[in-house]
Amino acid sequence: MSERDPQTKPQEPHAASATRTAAEQAGCAACSGGALARQDIKTAFWEGERLIVVDDIPALVCQNCGEQYYEDQTAMQLDLMRGAGFSADKATRTMTVPVFTFTATGSGHTAERKDGQD
Repeated sequence: MSERDPQTKPQEPHAASATRTAAEQAGCAACSGGALARQDIKTAFWEGERLIVVDDIPALVCQNCGEQYYEDQTAMQLDLMRGAGFSADKATRTMTVPVFTFTATGSGHTAERKDGQD
């Protein structure tokens, strides 16, 4: 798995060592040594009532279990982005996301639009 399903609660990737080759050689801490490879990933998280998606994040991704690691500089940049807020005029694009209501029986998945229109 090269990327986590954006509909599941994303785990915050671990900050990787500043020494790139050392981090890659050490392997994955989550599955005890899976090979790490550089990939651009995306992540999603809630900012108040808005779902925010950040694309093109450089990361080290375990080729065995999919765990994602950020280098220190990348983690700091993401923290700065969150701290500055996410102004809609700075977004590179927007997307529509379907919302479903959970039902205990597992049937009757009803899509609801955020703007209240069905």
